[in-house]
Amino acid sequence: MQLVLVRHAQSVWNAEDRWQGQSDIPLSDAGRLEAERVGARLGGEAFDRIVASDLSRAMDTARAIAGTRPIEPRSGLREMNLGTWCGLPHAEVAARFPDELRALSRGEPMRIGGTGETLVEFGARVLAELAELEGKGRVLVVAHGGVIRAALFALLGLSGRHRPLAGAGNTSITVLAGAGPDRTLRVYNDQRHLDLFAEEGAEVLSGPGARAEVVAALGLPPAAPLAAPAASEHTVLLRAGGPQLRRYGVARPHG
Repeated sequence: MQLVLVRHAQSVWNAEDRWQGQSDIPLSDAGRLEAERVGARLGGEAFDRIVASDLSRAMDTARAIAGTRPIEPRSGLREMNLGTWCGLPHAEVAARFPDELRALSRGEPMRIGGTGETLVEFGARVLAELAELEGKGRVLVVAHGGVIRAALFALLGLSGRHRPLAGAGNTSITVLAGAGPDRTLRVYNDQRHLDLFAEEGAEVLSGPGARAEVVAALGLPPAAPLAAPAASEHTVLLRAGGPQLRRYGVARPHG
């Protein structure tokens, strides 16, 4: 049993650093190249089902992986509804709505953009969609950064929007193994097909010992549902401003 979660490739508004939400924004030129690269990486792998958010940036990324295989579009896997923030640059939202952004980062039940979803509503929607995939074998889910974050926050018992989990990058691969109470996080934010691994100032942890380091850094319980990485796999923690898990259980590019 596996859920292989892939964030869509870069969209035009990702490139312009705009809040996007459920606006149906196409892939950028760079995003189409990213989709090709994740398609080359995953296209030959076997999946029992392929599902995707019905927004075009996710569907086009899914097509790059699926080839001729059928894709099930799911409106319930759309990104969070951000209300009036949709289309605004991140810098403008930060300047005009600083209190709302702080409340969002703390996970407070605010309605984003005045008319959008609350974190609770969004999380419930995402978890209901993923629950329908239980027991369906190995399933590829192509969706959005917020969807992946919501799934992991629920699995790990985290709260808030941003910390202590860094956002999933474009075309990143996250793997959840098992199902129900036996589900564990196996891989998070794997972008090695884009030759992305760690940024300057990050702490890189090697092998199975990384599990204990992550549990301690994020304040998780000892029995947290994290699979121990293999000896050849690496984990990345960002420490500045408070610990964040950036990547988990990822092999270095080119071995």
